[in-house]
Amino acid sequence: MPENTDPIPTGSTQLAYPNPFPGLRPFTLQESHLFFGREGQSEEVIRHLASKRFVAVIGSSGSGKSSLIFCGLVPVLYGGFINEAGANWKIIVTRPGNRPLANLSHSMVQVYYPKAGEEQDLQENITLAILRRSSMGIAEAIRTHRSSPDESILLIADQFEELFRFKRSGKDDLTFNEAEAYVNLLVQAVRQSEVPVYLVMTMRSDFIGDCSQFQELTNLINESNYLIPRMTRDDMKSAVTGPVAVGGAKIDPLLVQTLLNEIGDNPDQLPILQHSLMRTWEYWKNLGDYSRPIGMADYEAIGKMEKALSEHANEAFDELDEEGKRVCESLFKTLTEKGADNRGIRHPTRVEVLAEIAKSTPARVIQVIDTFRAPGRSFLAPAHDIPLSFDSVIDLSHESLMRIWNRLRTWVEEESNAVQMYQRLSEAAAMYQAGKTGLWRPPDLQLALVWKEKQKPTLIWAQRINPAFERTMVFLETSEQEYIKEEEHKAYLQKRQLRRTRTFAIVLGSAAILSLGLMLYSQVLRVEAIKQKKEADVQRTRAEDQTKLATERQLEADSSRKEAVAQSFIAKQQKEIANSNAIIARIRAEEALRQKGIADKQTQLALTNEKIAKANEDSARRQTLLATEQRIRAQRLRMLSIAQSMAVKSIQIDRDKERKGLTALQAFLFNQKFEGPARQGDIYSGLYEAMKMLNPPGYNFLKGHDGAVRAVTFIPRSTIIYS
Repeated sequence: MPENTDPIPTGSTQLAYPNPFPGLRPFTLQESHLFFGREGQSEEVIRHLASKRFVAVIGSSGSGKSSLIFCGLVPVLYGGFINEAGANWKIIVTRPGNRPLANLSHSMVQVYYPKAGEEQDLQENITLAILRRSSMGIAEAIRTHRSSPDESILLIADQFEELFRFKRSGKDDLTFNEAEAYVNLLVQAVRQSEVPVYLVMTMRSDFIGDCSQFQELTNLINESNYLIPRMTRDDMKSAVTGPVAVGGAKIDPLLVQTLLNEIGDNPDQLPILQHSLMRTWEYWKNLGDYSRPIGMADYEAIGKMEKALSEHANEAFDELDEEGKRVCESLFKTLTEKGADNRGIRHPTRVEVLAEIAKSTPARVIQVIDTFRAPGRSFLAPAHDIPLSFDSVIDLSHESLMRIWNRLRTWVEEESNAVQMYQRLSEAAAMYQAGKTGLWRPPDLQLALVWKEKQKPTLIWAQRINPAFERTMVFLETSEQEYIKEEEHKAYLQKRQLRRTRTFAIVLGSAAILSLGLMLYSQVLRVEAIKQKKEADVQRTRAEDQTKLATERQLEADSSRKEAVAQSFIAKQQKEIANSNAIIARIRAEEALRQKGIADKQTQLALTNEKIAKANEDSARRQTLLATEQRIRAQRLRMLSIAQSMAVKSIQIDRDKERKGLTALQAFLFNQKFEGPARQGDIYSGLYEAMKMLNPPGYNFLKGHDGAVRAVTFIPRSTIIYS
């Protein structure tokens, strides 16, 4: 305890103590004098611990489970309040993390051999072997290391929910067996009576259902558990004013009331409050006027409770260079995990592993970590006064950082999507290897390739999700190669089809040209036939004349008659030839007309296809308009549902008149804006309850036969008759 807890005198130039608020991280044993607001609760915990040698401290995220143990329970134990255990205690604090048994061994050796140096590795291996040998390993290891027979051991299994993440992350029997062995060691340490081992387990309340998979552990929890209650307004006030007084300062009562009002039902109430007060203290302290109480101006300067944490984290991020920001993003993505049920879980990781995942050096990673755990910042653990090495385990100070820091929320979502994609790929690769599925095709393949390009996954990153990294990447590469081959084959077939189409078009064009040539040739032949016919007519006339002349001169010239007969025969032959040419010309003309008809049909078919395409386009446009109308209608129904819910909520508000009235009014405005039923019962019931609490004169409420308010009317003041 500090020697001087009196406030500093007016005009003092320095404070009696440093910042009394730890921020996001839990209180430590050395800060128990700053722990306020949980008075009386440690006695309940120690009562359970004394009777059963076990207690499960359960509470929501941010309820102060670890702080209650370190600052409430442990100091009481050192006072000897458990008679049979005495006051000589060894405190072993362990967390399951991603190596439950190894972490337990490391925690035990750190307590019994704090300055062993290189010998610690040997002792850890010996202790780990003892723990794995039997379910009584904790008692056996303690007997090996125990230095005093009257020494009692308090084993604190902090953040026990990490075990469920570890158990789910492993896909093999070794992971499952190690989780089972860890639980059995804890249970048997409580059940045995040779070594006085007391077990305290802290766990988030939303993981209590996961404990049912361990029968013995479930029985222990049912026998002895303590659910941390929500702090009352007076408890919160004590948590604010107590540390300020110990720190030697004063705080404006208006600021205290503002803080208490802003906390409300926020599940992260304690860490947010502690961080906001830490930032406010630092700002007030830097101004140098210690005689002035901490006031609203100091609180508003740091962004108030709603922005203080996010802006503080962004300040640390902005101090980094581009490479540091890249390493920072990879670091926080590795330290956080979002489960299938959307519950955020911390993922403590060694510096060396963080460097490998970030593709950087451990020194560079430590530099980024130091930025986020510098004095006045408590985003990462361990604290800034503990030097880091390659084997140091880094963790978030509190889960609330995942929910409140806007940049980290985005990173957590991106990492969750990346993990889900890798899990899908891993499962598909395993099924493909077993012959139960095929390679990926678009659109899944494109999404996976984009993920690979953006994430650039590595073996060390993938091992904590699914160790079959090489098989998964081979599956993705094979899918990509097969898809490329298929696309190349499709392109080849398309080119081949294009060549065939071009050849067919050339043939059709050639046939058309040939038909045109034949048609022109037939015209030439027709003209020639007509010409020959005319010539034949001339010849026939001439022959007739010659025949007549020959007849007249028959007697005169037999030779002339014979020549005339020959000329007549020749003319007849030429006439037959002309007739044949005319028939050929007609046939060719008919063929040309047939070809023209085929061309007209093809043109008509093209017009028909164009009309069909236009009809499809009109149908798609109508579907789009219909979808838009349905979305607008769904939005309207949603807002009407919200209005009805707000009206019901306003009825449930008992004390805050303004909030009740504003909620009921907003529900009425929403119902009116989105064209709700004019006589909606819940809307007017909300207005009725609000008006009844506000009690404005001049309003009259009309109720239906079922008792629900159906209308509100206003009677001017001038018409109200007072008796």
